[in-house]
Amino acid sequence: MSPASETSLTERVKAPLADRVAGEALEAGLRKTVQFPRTGSWFHALLARPWVDPVCLWGFRHVLPASRAWAAAAASGASVEEFARQLGLSGLPPRLTSKLNTTHRLHLASKAAETRWAAIAFEGAAGDPGAAEQERRSTAQSYLANRFRYLAFARKHRVPAVRYRTPKPELVIEALKQVLADADALFAVPDPLPQLERSRAVDHGDAVEYWLRFESPGVGDEPADTCYAHIYEPKQRPAEMPTFFFAHGLAMETEMMVEGPRSFLSMARLGMRIVLPDGPGHNRRCKAGFYGGESFLAEPPVSGIQHFVRAARDYAAMIAWCRAQGPGRISLGGISLGALSAQVAASRWRDWPGECRPDALFLITSTARVSALPLESSLGQMADIDNEVRRHGWLPEHFAALEPITDASPQPPIDPANIVLMVGQRDDVTPAVGGHMLAERWRVPPENLFVRDRGHFSAAIGLGVDPAPYARMFHILSR
Repeated sequence: MSPASETSLTERVKAPLADRVAGEALEAGLRKTVQFPRTGSWFHALLARPWVDPVCLWGFRHVLPASRAWAAAAASGASVEEFARQLGLSGLPPRLTSKLNTTHRLHLASKAAETRWAAIAFEGAAGDPGAAEQERRSTAQSYLANRFRYLAFARKHRVPAVRYRTPKPELVIEALKQVLADADALFAVPDPLPQLERSRAVDHGDAVEYWLRFESPGVGDEPADTCYAHIYEPKQRPAEMPTFFFAHGLAMETEMMVEGPRSFLSMARLGMRIVLPDGPGHNRRCKAGFYGGESFLAEPPVSGIQHFVRAARDYAAMIAWCRAQGPGRISLGGISLGALSAQVAASRWRDWPGECRPDALFLITSTARVSALPLESSLGQMADIDNEVRRHGWLPEHFAALEPITDASPQPPIDPANIVLMVGQRDDVTPAVGGHMLAERWRVPPENLFVRDRGHFSAAIGLGVDPAPYARMFHILSR
C-alpha cells in the first residue's frame, strides 16, 4: 500500500466544496494550525520539522510537573499547609502564600467568567454572548498560564508529572473479565440519549458560532459531568451540510485560550459544520485538583479506558444531534488522543444505532496498538508511566489482555474509502509502526493515507503548512 505523497491532491476534484476548501486552506485558513501558536508562514514551516519533536517532549517533561504543582495550588485554597498535603511535601516556607494567593485569585476569576458566560449563552441572562466568551477565554488563559510560575518549584521539589493511583494488574483484569468477553457492550450508547442544549449564537457575518452542552453519564467510579462542544457553521446552510468533528489531543486546551481554534471559522464559511468537543478531563471538564489531561493518565490503564468509553458515548450523542439537524455526511476524528478516542469508538460501535455513527473517520497520528502505549509511548515514558506501571506489577502480557477493549478492530468499521489517516514516520508518541498497522488492518486506500517524514508534534504542526489530509476528508464528505 503506497501512501499519498506530500504533493497529493493536486488534481482538482469535481465536488465544489472540496475545490473551495482545498484552495482556501492552501491560501490562508489552515496555514495557522489549530493546535499550536499562530505564526507567520515561514516560522510555521520551520516548526513543522522533526527537530521540534524532542523540544516538545523536553517541554512536556518540565511543564507537566509544574502543572501538577499548579493544580495542587488551585485546590489548596491559598493554604500552604493544604498545598503541601496535596503534593505530599512538608516544611514548605510561608512565603509561598503570595504565589498561592495569585493562583487562587486567577482560578476564582476564571470560574466567575465561565459562570457568566454560561448564564448568558445558555440560561437567558442579558448580555452579549460573544463578549462573555472573550472574557471567559481571557481569564481562563491567564489562569492556565499561571502554571509556569511553578516551574522552578516543581524542579526543586521533584514534583511528579502525574498524581498516580495505579491499580494492580490482577485486580483490573479480574474486574474486566466480563467486559473482555464482549467489549462492545462496554461502549453501548445510553438509552435514551442525553438531551443536548444549544446556546445563543455569535454572528460572524457569513458564519455563526455557538455551543452545545449535555450531561455526560458517569463511567465506573467517574461521576457524570457536563460535556461541551464548540460549533461553527455557515449562516446560509446548504441543503446537505457536511459535519466535521475534530477532537483535540492530550492536554491541548484550546478552548481555554484567547485565540483558540479560530482558524476553523474559515472552514465553516465554506459550507461545513465544525464540531470541536471538549474531551473528558479537559477544558471546561477538567476535574478539581487536576490539570487538563491528567485524569487520563492518573490511574493507568483504567483511567484511559474510562476516558475512551465516555468520549465514545459523547460522540454518539453529538452525532445523533447533528443528524437530527438535517441531511449531510459526518466525519469523526481528531489528532493524537482525539484520533485515538475516535478510533476506539469506531472499533466498538458495532451495536450503535445508525444515527449515532459517522460516515467517515479522520485520524491524525493514531496507532492500532492503543493498549501498548503505557510502555511504548515516548510521552508516556517522559511522564514516567512505564516505570509507574512496572512498579505495580504490570507486564506486556497484562496490557495485551486489554486489546479487545482499546485496540483497532481486525476489520475496518466503515468503508475504507471513507477513512483518512496521517502517520508521522518518526512518531514515537503514538508509534509509527502502529499507524502503519492501522492502515493495513483497516485497508486505508493509498489516496487516503498520508505519511510524513515528521514526528508526532511536527506532523501536527505540519497540517498548517500542508493541509492535504483536511482537503481529502472534505472531498469525501462532499461526495
